[in-house]
Parts: sequence; structure tokens; C-alpha cells
Amino acid sequence: MKLGSIVAGLALALTYHAAGQPVPPPDAAAAVPKCTSISVRKEIRSLSAAEWAAYNSALQKAVADGWINWFGFLHEKIERVIHGNSMFFLAHRNLMADYEAILRGYDPTVVLPYWNTMLDFQSPPSSLALGDSFFGGNGDAANGGCVPNGIANGWNFTYPKPHCLTRIYGQGMSISSWYPPEFVTSILQTSKTYSEFRKRLEGSLHGIVHLSLGGDIRTMHSPLDPVFWSLHGNIDRLYAQWQAADPDNRDFMYDGTYKDGTNVTLNDPIAYTSVRAYELMRLGYGKLCYTYDTIVNANGNAADLLSKKLDTREGQDGKGSQATTP
Repeated sequence: MKLGSIVAGLALALTYHAAGQPVPPPDAAAAVPKCTSISVRKEIRSLSAAEWAAYNSALQKAVADGWINWFGFLHEKIERVIHGNSMFFLAHRNLMADYEAILRGYDPTVVLPYWNTMLDFQSPPSSLALGDSFFGGNGDAANGGCVPNGIANGWNFTYPKPHCLTRIYGQGMSISSWYPPEFVTSILQTSKTYSEFRKRLEGSLHGIVHLSLGGDIRTMHSPLDPVFWSLHGNIDRLYAQWQAADPDNRDFMYDGTYKDGTNVTLNDPIAYTSVRAYELMRLGYGKLCYTYDTIVNANGNAADLLSKKLDTREGQDGKGSQATTP
């Protein structure tokens, strides 16, 4: 056997998952430090008034200082290598960690909230997340689609050209229903490999929100819209939840290919950084000092808040409780 074939086989062994066999991490993974403290990312509607105020205040300062404009620029510049292939989950997980770090420069108590869009699948426009108290709703058609309410009211950017933050629901005035909890549960329970799970989630729950809200979030400079970060928080949560369902096999599962067709390996650097894939596989290690309120974190501390009812959800018919959704 040629040396090249042996090397290729060893690289593939780092990423290939055989049923019932744990995926071995590279030796360097042992050097990634365990976090000394863990923050809990919560569903946006379960935040306390003080938690939301802290997040909003830090975000407004980041907008004013140009950080969000920069993230929109960055995401568009690397979009070809972080979408439609195995880098999707890890690259966005890394972006969110950097975004959260920027916000904590303004307030160290800030924790990125996620938006569980499955709670609103029947009627997305009526979601409290798109109301006056949170992200705001549809853009004003008479004013170029500028968002007129919520925390993004009055936001303006210089990239890719001077403009207000825009949304154009469904490229019109309405949004049809999104994917229900049962659909996402099926993806979580039946996807056996990383690449299969990535493909199914990226192309469904992730894509439909980007496309149906329209405006800036429909573009590759989508981080300009504050919805982007909480949407991807939810996608990252589901990825972490899928990993936690079978940690021995999934903590370091990384298979599939990149856009150029090459096989991925755990030692590959993530786009725009020197961070390696294996450094972004486990919550609670390295720069990922967080967990989600629906899973048990990497340090083994229970953070299951699923039984907590959301007061803001009372009276909303036909959507079920948070405890019954992924």
C-alpha cells in the first residue's frame, strides 16, 4: 500500500463514524482546557427583564461601534466555505462565540439568547420574538423595508452600502408556516452521521427562517439582523443536543467534505481563524464556556429548564409547551 493511501486512511479514521464505535479525538484535544465557569444560553422569552436589558444594551453599543457591521462583512466574505458543507456548524459556532465575547466587552454578564422557532411554526409573524419588546417585525414597505420597531428600530449600516436594517416578510407581507417540532425531532432521532444531520438541519429549519423573513437576513451579510444570532443559537443548540444524545460517538464526529470536495478532518482550521475543528466540538471547553437550557453541559452540570413555563407563552393556542419541543 502506498504511503499516501495510508495517510489518507488515518485522516479518514479521525472523522469516520462506524456504528457503535466511539469517534477518537486527536491527541491535541486533551490540551483544550475545561472551562472554569459555564453560562447558560436561554430561550429569548425565558430571559428575565434584567438579562434582556443587559443583552440589548451591549448589542446597541456593538452596533454603534461598528462591530455588527463588521460581522456582516466577515460572514459575506467567507460564506462560500461555511455553507452547504461540513464546516457549517463549527464555523457558525465559532462566530457566535466571538460575537458573544464582543458583547461581554461591554457587559461581562451578557449571554446570547436563542430563539426556538419551532414554538412559533404555525404563525411566525405573531411570535413575541418579532414583537416590539424583542427583534421587531416586518419592515416598512413605504420606507424601503426599514424595520420600524423593536430593538433594531433605527439601525443603520455602511456595509455593503449605507442602508437601514431591512426585513421583507416572504418578499411581501406574510410568512407561511415553518417546520414543526415533530419534524425537527425526527431529524434529531434519525440522523446517524454529522454530515447527514448538518445537511438536513441547514437545509430546513435554518434556511426557511433566513428566506421567509427577507431583507438583510436573506443576504450573506445576514448578521446585521439581530435575529441572525438567536436563530443560529437555536441551530447550535440542536447540534449540541444531537451530540449529547450519544456523546461517545458524536462529541468528535466530523465527517463529510468541504466545498472543494476534500474530506474533512478534526485538525482542519475553521474559516478566517487558526482555530481547529476539534477545539469547537465540545461545549464547556476552550472558548465554548456555555451550555443550553435544554441539555446537560460538558462539565456534567444539569441545566435542564424545560419544565419552566414561559409566562409570555400563556394563551397562545396550538403550539404546545416548551417541554414538548426539541
